[in-house]
Amino acid sequence: MKNNLQLKLSKKQNKLLNDIISPNKTEIYVLGSTQSGKTFDICLAVIMYAQALYNYNPNEFYFGSITGWSLETLKGNILEPIKKFLDDMGLVKGKDYILKWQTDEKYLEIYNIRYYFFGFNNALAFNKILGKPLIFEWIDESARIYSQDNLREPFNEFPGRQVSYANHPYLKTIHSFNVEGGENHPYKVDYIDNKPNAIHYTFLPYDNPKLDTEEAIRKVIEMFPPGSLREQKIFCKWILASGRVFNQINIIDNLQGYVFREIGIGIDYGNSNPTTFVPIALVYDKNEKKWKLIRLEIYYHDAKKEQDNPTTEYYSKQLRLFLLYLKKRYPHIPITTCVIDSEATHYHNRLIADNIPHTLATKGAGSVNEGVQHLQSLIYKGYYYVYKQNSIKHINDDRTPIYTGKDEGIVEFESYRYDTIKSSKSGIDCYVKEFDHHLDATRYLIDEWKDTGRCPII
Repeated sequence: MKNNLQLKLSKKQNKLLNDIISPNKTEIYVLGSTQSGKTFDICLAVIMYAQALYNYNPNEFYFGSITGWSLETLKGNILEPIKKFLDDMGLVKGKDYILKWQTDEKYLEIYNIRYYFFGFNNALAFNKILGKPLIFEWIDESARIYSQDNLREPFNEFPGRQVSYANHPYLKTIHSFNVEGGENHPYKVDYIDNKPNAIHYTFLPYDNPKLDTEEAIRKVIEMFPPGSLREQKIFCKWILASGRVFNQINIIDNLQGYVFREIGIGIDYGNSNPTTFVPIALVYDKNEKKWKLIRLEIYYHDAKKEQDNPTTEYYSKQLRLFLLYLKKRYPHIPITTCVIDSEATHYHNRLIADNIPHTLATKGAGSVNEGVQHLQSLIYKGYYYVYKQNSIKHINDDRTPIYTGKDEGIVEFESYRYDTIKSSKSGIDCYVKEFDHHLDATRYLIDEWKDTGRCPII
């Protein structure tokens, strides 16, 4: 067996690794910033723990679980690093370990333990795993999962799966997570603060030996804009945000120097609230030599302000005319994507009837926070720009637009606020539910493009 595993671990990584593979160290909480090396370390520990368990008792077969927000994140962030470790160790799939990643079951079997994978967004997989006694549990993104009211009950059922091994020296529970809010965040209160006898770690970028220069550390720190988001995600501080959500807006007044690849449209539909169509172009900046997103002129119809009562038929026709307007305005740029609010059922059905192609936005638990934070980082890192234009409130049958008199999207960027009262009660960053229609439509499209690799994931 050829072992090509070469590791450079920090003192903190070595200590955590030893705690995971050692007996009688049952419960471990690992708080870590982005790119701090915590997940890398635990992935290695998964293999070494299996070896330690086998050395303790090779005659018994065990079950474990590796869980997270979704199977997609687990596959990319955890399974792939584990597979690389196995390959570097010279272990052969099908001979030294079994990996099954089928629709019905997803697991890794190594030595005498089978680790089941599942995401909290998969109820069927969850029910399956809860039927097994578990000696090993690793919950990744545990604070994020616990932020969602509907996931707390199944989350709290996990300890019950380990009762059968209550006196086993290798019983192990690991939580890994980022900061998700303030001091009274429910996860911090219910788990972190309530577990004084557990082993607690905090990993910062300085604890990752791969970030071996000041420049490398600086790049990680600057992944997030200055303020609460950076304090949370980089410096692991349990603080809440306040004031404006977007303190920075990248505004351009011309489109020179950009090569357009495609245009996508995010749509937020409202009855009494504004309905907005937000076109975003994927472009290549010839000067900076990188891909960017540029928001173009938007459609923004506020029924309250206009004192009318538009129907789904009206907005369907307006979308068709808006698409024709964009094709005339940008004649050589394909419009590839049209994403609407998944809760706009009547509008969705109307678009189907009118044969207007579109997809439904993914709006899972925590999607607002995740989407807003991603947009904040895109803006801060210079990947997202606003082409300042007068917003369109109506398009005539001859495709001539009628304008609102201002850029409604910029108004929303400047007006969107954190809801400090709601945030302080929940311990989670919340937003005032107004001035968010253009921003919601933006999130829908960016989330769609993020999943297909069209925009950076920061």
